Amino acid sequence: MTISPPADLSRFEVLFDHSEPNLHLSEALRTFVGNVGFPAGLAERPWIFSNFVQSLDGIVTFGGWRPGGEWIGRSRHDRWMMDLLRTHADGIVAGAESLILEARHGKISGGPVYRIVDESLLEYRRSVLGRGKLKVVIVTGRGRIRVEDFRLFRSEHVEALIATTPDGRRRLGKTGDVRVLVSGEGDRIDCRELARQLRRELGVEYLLCEGGPGLYGEMVRAECIDEKFLTIAPQEIGLGPASGLAPGHAPEDAESGPGAPAAALAPALARLTSLSGPGFSVETAPWYHWTSCRKAGDHEFNRYRAVR
Repeated sequence: MTISPPADLSRFEVLFDHSEPNLHLSEALRTFVGNVGFPAGLAERPWIFSNFVQSLDGIVTFGGWRPGGEWIGRSRHDRWMMDLLRTHADGIVAGAESLILEARHGKISGGPVYRIVDESLLEYRRSVLGRGKLKVVIVTGRGRIRVEDFRLFRSEHVEALIATTPDGRRRLGKTGDVRVLVSGEGDRIDCRELARQLRRELGVEYLLCEGGPGLYGEMVRAECIDEKFLTIAPQEIGLGPASGLAPGHAPEDAESGPGAPAAALAPALARLTSLSGPGFSVETAPWYHWTSCRKAGDHEFNRYRAVR
């Protein structure tokens, strides 16, 4: 089976692309988007790549009633690229704080499902790549989440799981048929062990991290991020709330404690960069190779690979 580019989208302008060619894609699709291939998988853990959209000044969320990246991206090319990346992943990992905020303030009641929307990409995933349902892993260090509150855990489109600590597992209570992966201690997940569990127990070879900033920061500090896809939207937002808006309050069920997302410890209108939590020194700050760059309209689509 071959798939064609979306008829209603103009092709990406590929400025340069040094990533691996994707031999599964049709010639028409490679012309439309470029390579977007991946290296061979790793033996002990998945190859882990992240995907964020940010403003020119590095902000990934408006906060408050518009927490999701779609408010910053506002690009159908960005939405299609997210589907393409999900198509090539065996699983997605996302923080509970992001799910909670999206469910509370997002466009869809009950929060996101993290599914592949484009039907042709979904069929390509099944028929050509031979992959089944996406495994969506929600990470909650404290275990403060109720599966009945989120449509993700009832969706027929994905296989939803929860990852937490031993203490968090005791707080979770009943989870029905939802599988729970346990690692770490206190309120902090062991990202490396979680990655090994996903590879060893669930056969996840390629894992997509969709944030939020707290989880992504933990994974970067654990040296679990192999590459980063980054869309830059042509707007500036600023770190503080818009003029005239009063600060909100953190949700009662927000994550907190060591390594928790910054949105849980700051006002609900807080605006974040893609990486929250402790920073790096000059000696420890991670570096990346810039492997590809493409544009669609005024949006820039970059790919960076970690330098180990």
